[in-house]
Amino acid sequence: MLTASILAIYHQVGWHEFVNFDDPMFLYENSHVTAGLTLEGLRWAWTNKDAVLWQPLAWMGHMLVSAVAGMRPAPHLLANLGLHVLNAGLLWTLLRTLTGAPGRSFAVALLFAVHPVNVETVAWASQLKSTLSTLFFLIGLLLYARWAEAGRGRNVGVLLMFALSLLAKPMLLLFPLVLVLLDYWPLQRLPAGAADRVAWGRWAVRKIPFVILAGMLLAMTLLPWTAPAAADVAPMQAPDWRRLLAIPCNYVGYLGLVAWPMDLAVLYPELLDHSAFAMAGASFLLVAVSVAAWVVRRRMPVLWLGWGWFLVTMIPASGLFRAGHHALADRYLYVPGMGLLMALVWLVADVMAIRWSRLPPVLLAGVALGFGWLAHRQVAYWADSVNLWQQAAVVTRPSATRHVNLGNALLGIGRDREAEVEFAAAIKLEKNDPRPHVNLAIVARRRGDNAKAIAVLRHALALAPTDARIYSNLGSLLDDMGEKAEARRLLETAVQLRPGLAEARLNLGVLLAQAGELEGARACFEAAARLKPGDPAVRRNLQLVQRQIEAGRSPRPR
Repeated sequence: MLTASILAIYHQVGWHEFVNFDDPMFLYENSHVTAGLTLEGLRWAWTNKDAVLWQPLAWMGHMLVSAVAGMRPAPHLLANLGLHVLNAGLLWTLLRTLTGAPGRSFAVALLFAVHPVNVETVAWASQLKSTLSTLFFLIGLLLYARWAEAGRGRNVGVLLMFALSLLAKPMLLLFPLVLVLLDYWPLQRLPAGAADRVAWGRWAVRKIPFVILAGMLLAMTLLPWTAPAAADVAPMQAPDWRRLLAIPCNYVGYLGLVAWPMDLAVLYPELLDHSAFAMAGASFLLVAVSVAAWVVRRRMPVLWLGWGWFLVTMIPASGLFRAGHHALADRYLYVPGMGLLMALVWLVADVMAIRWSRLPPVLLAGVALGFGWLAHRQVAYWADSVNLWQQAAVVTRPSATRHVNLGNALLGIGRDREAEVEFAAAIKLEKNDPRPHVNLAIVARRRGDNAKAIAVLRHALALAPTDARIYSNLGSLLDDMGEKAEARRLLETAVQLRPGLAEARLNLGVLLAQAGELEGARACFEAAARLKPGDPAVRRNLQLVQRQIEAGRSPRPR
């Protein structure tokens, strides 16, 4: 039933396209991923932080799918869907093993499977990292439960699963605290007496390897040992006082997404100017629920487990660290939401069992159907980039990122006039953001207004003097206009700033070929071919230069 429910909601992803948010970097514009599983790709996966996070296992997962099925959207989306099916089944198995309550465990797993807030994680190809990380997280908890039940042996398998989870996505760094919650209930492995220091010492020592591993992965994530590959990727930032004060409001916002999953969007713009009343109210709510869960922990320990699970696993995404322009994100609830569903199902079942013992199954069916309908509708918004960002425009506040991404999507299907409106709106919101200026230059160039395109690109370059894409675009445009010397300088700078930018290599190769520097042009085209092996323009120019070198004539690449 779990699988059937998931397929009924998500079967449509097989016909979806990639979206223009993260998918270019993670998938179809990433030469290491498009090449499949290669030795160079594996080396890169373990040594880069191009997307801010260190996530080698996620890169390898994308490479494996690409090697097996190519760089079409359907295989990557269906792989993510398959992992979601496995995660729902593992959650059911885990809760059944821990609690011995198959009915309630199934209810939690079903609500997890169909909840609309999980659509972003499942219907977005780039989120393979989240579903993969969760898979190892749940396997690790299941191994821990069975190891605790046996009462002997070592939990090496649990530690391995924790490591694999973090290598896919370092979201679940506080896995050791989840083990502590499980030790309280239902495993009941905490030492009996508070004064028994020896027993408490043994219990604590068993958690030390997990804490060390979490610390190592945290260091790999936060230390800036490589720079992001793309200029528009926000680096991981430590908290400032405004974001720290906003954490209670963020927690309450996440509670709202689970309790009332309406008007969901790919991006909720960051809000840091919460009123003192809102922050105080949110803090009071969180403290009140925590105190209530603690007070009833002996009679209803699952409330303490579920609430603690939510609080603990949400900490990395609560606003403590920032890597983007969002306040909240549906995808961050994929694991924390399990705890809330757990507490909710047990609470409702216990209350209704007193007088309405037959009602819970009926209520579960109704809620699951409602969630399923909302989720099915939400999945449709992920069909392509235009639908995705137009939905965000309907349900969220304006933001430069939303306008830029919707404009890019419209630009990609030839709706230049509408795209221009979006880019102008982005500039009004963030005048110092170079992205809309670069895209306005593309619109101007398509209209043949090269003078305006050059002026806009020069302004963008002043805003972002280290952005290789701007150098490449401006260099290519100046090359077309015959200003060869400056064009060459700009394109060479683009290659120096970002050696992995295929379009800069291609543009420089064209310029060199037209200047008769055939060997240099061939080297540029070969580098571009390694970066974008399926690009027809790269392949065409490389073949032309090779033929002209062999024939001893000056080529005219196009």
